[in-house]
Amino acid sequence: MRMTEEKDLNEVLCVNNLVKVVNGNEKNNSNPLETKVYKRRWLMLGLFILYTGMSNFQWIQYSIISNIVSRYYGVSSLTVDWTAMTFMGYYVIFIFPATYMVDRVGFRWTNIIGCGATCLGSWIKVLSVSPDRFYVTFIGQSLVASTQTIILTLPGRLAAQWFAANELSTATSLSIFGTQMGIALSFLITPIIVKNHENLDDIGTSLSHLFWIVAIIMTIAFILVITLFEDDPKLPPSKTRALQKLNRMELEENIMQPIKRLFRNKSYLILCNSYGLSIGVLNVVGTLLNQIYLAHFEHGEEDAGKIGLAMIITGMIGAVTFGVILDKTHKYKETTVIVYFLALCGQLFFSTFMWLEMKWMVYLSAIFLGYFLVGYVALGYEMCAEYTYPESEEITAGILNVANNVYGIVLILIMGRLLEVYGDIPVHVGLCTALLVGFIMTVLTKDVQRRQDARKGVHYVGVKQSEKNNECNGREKQSLDRNDF
Repeated sequence: MRMTEEKDLNEVLCVNNLVKVVNGNEKNNSNPLETKVYKRRWLMLGLFILYTGMSNFQWIQYSIISNIVSRYYGVSSLTVDWTAMTFMGYYVIFIFPATYMVDRVGFRWTNIIGCGATCLGSWIKVLSVSPDRFYVTFIGQSLVASTQTIILTLPGRLAAQWFAANELSTATSLSIFGTQMGIALSFLITPIIVKNHENLDDIGTSLSHLFWIVAIIMTIAFILVITLFEDDPKLPPSKTRALQKLNRMELEENIMQPIKRLFRNKSYLILCNSYGLSIGVLNVVGTLLNQIYLAHFEHGEEDAGKIGLAMIITGMIGAVTFGVILDKTHKYKETTVIVYFLALCGQLFFSTFMWLEMKWMVYLSAIFLGYFLVGYVALGYEMCAEYTYPESEEITAGILNVANNVYGIVLILIMGRLLEVYGDIPVHVGLCTALLVGFIMTVLTKDVQRRQDARKGVHYVGVKQSEKNNECNGREKQSLDRNDF
């Protein structure tokens, strides 16, 4: 097994567990590394995509029509921006209690709680349709936002828990596909349903229709999750998952011990910052897109929504494409560097054509930017898994998302203020600079593949054991032949 500078207790335990598995097989017929891939893994994935998509639909629900919401409720654009930033802020506040809860209540009940809270928040917003009830809509939005502490940490675990080793990256990408699909639909549907009517009552009617649609779909999703969602499969789908479970049984440690190890993992810390900058930029673009676009194109609410839709749709295609590439090639570092560089190029193109007010080129550059910037989301999860295996996916993904949410809040506040005072040019410069810094960090990060090394290690030990068994069988046969003689 290739040794890296991050070698610590986890890697030693992995090796020890491999040895124990081999020795255990010699003494009895049980096989702790027995695996099985279940067909119902696709049902689990589909249910996860459905409810997380409708939860993330509500992230950008207000910001993409920021000018309309601001006029209807009589609040500032910054206040409207906070409806999106709650998805980041509550995550940072509640991630560690939520991670503790996930370990205690299990995978099934974690998803039931997340889906149920989102459903309740959606119904609260149905009651918020009145110009003096912004506080009600903010309460509902806050409840939905708090579920991100659960949703954002689960794609890696869902993939590891239900999917084979050669499907991990694809499954993670498809899990994230659901959240991005929800955001894409919000970009498209919200400006179509809620138009900038002169009469505030007409705006209220449109908002009511939007809230009812979301609440009904979330209720259906909640019923399906309660009825059909399952916990761990009886047998793990891959040997790396089996070894990971053995390692956790061996350790029996509290949550602080893996966190301490993660903060000594240099590659992981660099990833947290580079990934945080990238997703922070994505959060800024999504939150401020309406305001940036209207600064150049009057009455462009629907166009802003379509541009956001184009970014997310192509990004979903990019995420799945990159996931398949990783499953086929396992070239994690090379793929990440190329994608990050092209995301930087996309932001440069988008900023330039927005400044030149060339609408058709804004659309094209948004498609290019979305393919790589949104597609990078799945790559970040995969790099996280490689750098930190065999640590728990909830903890590693949780800290990773803390970083990107902190960067998101800080960048939105800074860029929103710059947009308000100086216009959108400093915003574009700031976003390009952030991506450049993140790209340099990505280039400097070492190529570490702990999860792949563990998989190869299991295969290596299995081959050696098979050779040893063949040798023993040969000796037994020779002994029998001599006895017969």
